[in-house]
Amino acid sequence: MAGTPGRDPRGAPGICYLLGSLLAGLLVPGAVAFNLDVMGALRKEGEPGSLFGFSVALHRQLQPRPQSWLLVGAPQALALPGQQANRTGGLFACPLSLEETDCYRVDIDRGADVQKESKENQWLGVSVRSQGPGGKIVTCAHRYEARQRVDQILETRDVIGRCFVLSQDLAIRDELDGGEWKFCEGRPQSHEQFGFCQQGTARVELCAQGSADLAHLDDGPYEAGGEKEQDPRLIPVPANSYFGFSIDSGKGLVRAEELSFVAGAPRANHKGAVVILRKDSASRLVPEVVLSGERLTSGFGYSLAVADLNNDGWADLVVGAPYFFERQEELGGAVYVYMNQGGHWAGVSPLRLCGSPDSMFGISLAVLGDINQDGFADIAVGAPFDGDGKVFIYHGSSLGVVIKPSQVLEGEAVGIKSFGYSLSGGLDVDGNHYPDLLVGSLADTAVLFRARPVLHVSHEVFIAPRAIDLEQPNCAAGHSVCVDLRVCFSYIATPSSYSPIVALDYVLDGDTDRRLRGQVPRVTFLSRGPDDPKHQASGTVWLKHQHDRVCGDTMFQLQENVKDKLRAIVVTLSYNLQTPRLRRQAPGQGLPPVAPILSAHQPSTQRAEIHFLKQGCGEDKICQSNLQLVHARFCARVTDTEFQPLPMDADGTTALFALSGQPVIGLELTVTNLPSDPAQPQADGDDAHEAQLLVTLPASLHYSGVRALDPAEKPLCLSNENASHVECELGNPMKRGAQVTFYLILSTSGITIETTELEVELLLATISEQELYPVSVRARVFIELPLSITGLAIPQQLFFSGVVRGESAMKSERDIGSKVKYEVTVSNQGQSLNTLGSAFLNIMWPHEIANGKWLLYPMRVELEGGQGPGQKGLCSPRPNILQLDVDSRDRRRRELEQPEQEEHPEQLEPSTSWWPVSSAEKKKNITLDCARGTANCVVFSCPLYSFDRAAVLHVWGRLWNSTFLEEYSAVKSLEVIVRANITVKSSIKNLLLRDASTVIPVMVYLDPVAVVAEGVPWWVILMAVLAGLLVLALLVLLMWKMGFFKRARYPEATVPQYHAVKIPREDRQQFKEEKTGTILRNNWGSPRREGPDAHPILAADGHPEPGSDGHPVSGTT
Repeated sequence: MAGTPGRDPRGAPGICYLLGSLLAGLLVPGAVAFNLDVMGALRKEGEPGSLFGFSVALHRQLQPRPQSWLLVGAPQALALPGQQANRTGGLFACPLSLEETDCYRVDIDRGADVQKESKENQWLGVSVRSQGPGGKIVTCAHRYEARQRVDQILETRDVIGRCFVLSQDLAIRDELDGGEWKFCEGRPQSHEQFGFCQQGTARVELCAQGSADLAHLDDGPYEAGGEKEQDPRLIPVPANSYFGFSIDSGKGLVRAEELSFVAGAPRANHKGAVVILRKDSASRLVPEVVLSGERLTSGFGYSLAVADLNNDGWADLVVGAPYFFERQEELGGAVYVYMNQGGHWAGVSPLRLCGSPDSMFGISLAVLGDINQDGFADIAVGAPFDGDGKVFIYHGSSLGVVIKPSQVLEGEAVGIKSFGYSLSGGLDVDGNHYPDLLVGSLADTAVLFRARPVLHVSHEVFIAPRAIDLEQPNCAAGHSVCVDLRVCFSYIATPSSYSPIVALDYVLDGDTDRRLRGQVPRVTFLSRGPDDPKHQASGTVWLKHQHDRVCGDTMFQLQENVKDKLRAIVVTLSYNLQTPRLRRQAPGQGLPPVAPILSAHQPSTQRAEIHFLKQGCGEDKICQSNLQLVHARFCARVTDTEFQPLPMDADGTTALFALSGQPVIGLELTVTNLPSDPAQPQADGDDAHEAQLLVTLPASLHYSGVRALDPAEKPLCLSNENASHVECELGNPMKRGAQVTFYLILSTSGITIETTELEVELLLATISEQELYPVSVRARVFIELPLSITGLAIPQQLFFSGVVRGESAMKSERDIGSKVKYEVTVSNQGQSLNTLGSAFLNIMWPHEIANGKWLLYPMRVELEGGQGPGQKGLCSPRPNILQLDVDSRDRRRRELEQPEQEEHPEQLEPSTSWWPVSSAEKKKNITLDCARGTANCVVFSCPLYSFDRAAVLHVWGRLWNSTFLEEYSAVKSLEVIVRANITVKSSIKNLLLRDASTVIPVMVYLDPVAVVAEGVPWWVILMAVLAGLLVLALLVLLMWKMGFFKRARYPEATVPQYHAVKIPREDRQQFKEEKTGTILRNNWGSPRREGPDAHPILAADGHPEPGSDGHPVSGTT
């Protein structure tokens, strides 16, 4: 077998072109304009419940007189008298008229022999087909029963079906006519053979009737599968495939100019299949190509159509699969279009068109012929359950079928449900040389849509003058400029004999582009209709026949004081066919002709441009401006006319805007129009007509006003309603060499703490020749926290002395060393931090030196402020890890919750008393700082939960005396550094802290007492003592030699002698009186003695008592 039996088209593109309700709804407005006449549709109705419209066919008889018929099958029509049945079905013929109920029943099946047959529910009219103008007509009853041995035990009833063939005038006239076309009669009637033949399910021209597994020709019969018995080898699909459910034929399917037949098997392999067959010399139809469906239960092959869609001489194949669905993409029903590749079907990937869910898209197909006379065949696809039913019209083209429907016919428009269940086309029944379409339904109604002739219109627009010189008024009044317009039309159509009188209504629209931009047009038409606006002129031309050329004239005047002198004035011509008025037809009158329609492939509009003679544009009359935004930066507003540029970031590319209550911000802009190359000024820099600056602001900024350095150069700036878009006019024109500088005042009321960036888009615009691109000006927004931090150590000098003691020997804080207190104050001049995030005060406390020995031992950490009223914050980690006893004075003050009084240096422990250190004792300087790596720190972090104005952190510590005695006893001075800073944790990314840190130094010295006691080695002291003794001995020896130690002696007569006598207590008062008076007595009561044994009298204080002459008074013993 030739071809590719069993081929699966899954290699086809996965795309599915959805043509459901949504697309149909979008296309309906345009579809009305092409090319099947919906307004003039002819409607035919049958008996209710008869299924009038189940099948339809267009037919044209030529003899005995020409007449067109609409043939409609009604398989549930009531039986005729004598048929001995209730419902038998029938064929109806409807003339082309405006009457809806003038169809009559074709009398082809009278009487019945109940001993041989049964016509009850035989479904006559289930299918109907015409061979074309002057050809035969076929209609079938696929449920016709042949009976044997009626009313006997062995009675048989075989549903073989039958078909009727009629002549062109719907009568039985020759031997081929009549209802004796019963191909399955007399054959084996078992259910596996021909017992349920159901001949007539499908039908095809040339009198090839379809059946379940059967097809015949008028010169045959030619059969597929065997004449007497079913031969599976001749049927390339499984049994029960419904092979022959749909059939069609055409030349050029496999071989050029050779007739082939196509049969559908919608149940083959549960997916469906289509078989292309050819007739051989043995009266058989032999399969050549098998095309398989792609989805289970899709009904692939339910309907068929053969047409040359791309006009290449080879017939293409269209296959319907109405049960196809895709749940995820909400698709229902499909039509596969196979484009014939020169008779080769291997590797052909079909185009799949899809409908909406449950629409049964593809249940009916029809070849329309060339419905628009473009040289390509067109097709129609029915979707009877898409809403009230739809019919999609697809045009052919050189590339195949056009996937976008050219028209969608809707049942709702004609008041019919299940519209599109059956279709028939490809025949011109109204005589205008355009094929028409007959659509059936399940609503006992059929509708004829006649094709409208397509006109191709030629049109021209003539303008005088072609260029406008504003310096040369030419209107009749002599004060303005006028322009004359002429429009001319002609048309052609197919066929050339079709030449009706055509009326075209046209409209000339002046300054179209400017009007579409919402601007006022610059023209006014002088000769316009009473209902026309000033910028339009309308008219009508009558074309009497094809190629008849008719013109219309008009004029417009240019308005005064035109600003836009550079952009051309665009005149748009639009036209359409004048719609004829529908006249009510009297009964018996002939069918009125359908009105023509303009070609959908030809635009019905035309643009023409009228330019200005340009001034200030150089010798070439082309204005090539050079607008440049040379300066654009954000500024802070100092005064009403003074602005200061914002600071820039480290890269110098982005301005920094601090959110600190500034109500407005300025945007400084400088625009120039200078030649880009001074050496070639003629290249550009011409006048910039309608120069503008377009400003687009973010939501956080709003336009407030404009300021200029020179009030005379202040541009006119206008904003929209929400002040987010600003247009500034820079000049019309902005002259060559011009420069303008101004400030846009922007309100910052829209800036919030979430705003991180300000971006303003600037675009220069001009109607002169210049390519301009938008420029963005950016500023980074940050929230600067106005926090300051200071620190103080009390005292600022510490001393160490004493003896080295181990850590285990420490019992109380007094054992450690000198006490020091740090106060860190944080001030907040802005808003409360609890609205911005969590703030922390951190202390870098140098608790040990690099080798791990204690340095400053932390005792207590307390935070005042930064919490709720009256609360003290808790810092982490906790100090005093050795759990040493706290000074009782400090404990008492903490228990009383009284603030600790500052201690002056002289009030601290004796080891902290300040002593001046002599320069002779200084040796070297050392700095202990964690930031330098000379000390190890522990960080105390204190949360500031409710930090509004100020917070104070108190830290008490002790200098670890032993470490300094061991490590730094020979050091001139030590500087211990404590650092403090503030950190903020916040979801706000643009918070900025500046200088939120401080350094607190403390100087540490060795106690001078310790220098004397322990600063000199013992052997030095010993040697010094020995040396001192030696020197002392030498001095004594020397002095002895000199007689220093000899005692001087005096003569006893010259040396007075005294004896002391103690005066009793009771006599002392008298002694005092005598001393102050005239009585002179000795203190000791002893008689005075003169001579060498006399001694001076001593006073009460032990010194000799002076006499009246000033010499000591002597006494004797």
